[in-house]
Amino acid sequence: MFLTTNTFRLTTSLSLLLALAVAVTGFVSSVYRREKQALGEKHYQSGQQLQQQSNLPAAVEQYREALLFSPDKVEYRVSFVAALIQSGQLGEAESHLDQLLQEDPTNGVLNLMRARLAIRRNAVPKAIDYYRRAVYEYWPPSQANERRQARWELIDLLERKGRREDAVGELMTLYANAPADAKLRAKVGFELLDNGATSEAMQVFRDLTRASQHDSQAHRGLGEAYFASGDFISARHEYERALRYNPKDRKVSESLSFTNAIIDLDPELSGLPSAERFRRSQNLLRRVLGDLGGCSVPEGQKAQLDAAAQLLQSPPQNDPDWALQLQKTAKQLWAARSQICGAKPTDDTVLATVFERILNG
Repeated sequence: MFLTTNTFRLTTSLSLLLALAVAVTGFVSSVYRREKQALGEKHYQSGQQLQQQSNLPAAVEQYREALLFSPDKVEYRVSFVAALIQSGQLGEAESHLDQLLQEDPTNGVLNLMRARLAIRRNAVPKAIDYYRRAVYEYWPPSQANERRQARWELIDLLERKGRREDAVGELMTLYANAPADAKLRAKVGFELLDNGATSEAMQVFRDLTRASQHDSQAHRGLGEAYFASGDFISARHEYERALRYNPKDRKVSESLSFTNAIIDLDPELSGLPSAERFRRSQNLLRRVLGDLGGCSVPEGQKAQLDAAAQLLQSPPQNDPDWALQLQKTAKQLWAARSQICGAKPTDDTVLATVFERILNG
């Protein structure tokens, strides 16, 4: 009985000591983990500050130290890779980034970083692929602007590589998903114009003018879209509206003056009185001769220019047939410009624009 009681006491004591040892070990382990996390956070915050100060080598080393204490912290790993890319350590960055993507292939942020790294390596096809993944893979709802920035970078890359149709497709997708932000939508419209997507840009700016009739930028964009399509009369109306809402817009004022000069010279606009059509036909031929006169005219072409000049000497007034003859001669001379002037470009942009409409309209 005595032995049984002692054995029980001994067992109880040993159990209590073991429990205490476990508790102490757990406490020490917890303290150690917290200390490691604190040291990791300290190095991470230091890396963040150094990166903001553009001290990239030091930032890289601070991130590396942070990962020694917290190797599985994704936030630290991503910042480490970003600093490596910025500092030009592309090989190491690529290795770490590919590992992160294996663990989380649908992460939009990681795919964007991989696209930017591919750009640094001039691997354009890979960059386009990763940009598309960045655009269409997962982003937290709070990072909608970052996703949009990824698409803008993709559009810029497509434009630089001459892939206009792909760029237009991305722009239209961006427009379809854009918030009700007039500046953002206008930016899309102007980018569409730069890519030659005139009808798409026109629709964007029409939407904007309907949403806000007093938006001068929207009217300017619509004016540029009409101008690009060759509808100079409608372009003039939109430029005038844009100036009405922003009289200090110098660019619109210059565009309006240029458009008016084109309209005033074009003899083939519909609805012109015969006298006005005749006057414009004369002016058109006169300006062509003036433009060609600035070139070193070959001997074989001088007779053609002299004959054209004779047409301007006291022609019958308001004669429709004579007006057509003046226009025909002006077109023939303009078509022969490369033979007369060689590669020398014209300084008369109004004249060139009128002929672009007449000959290609």
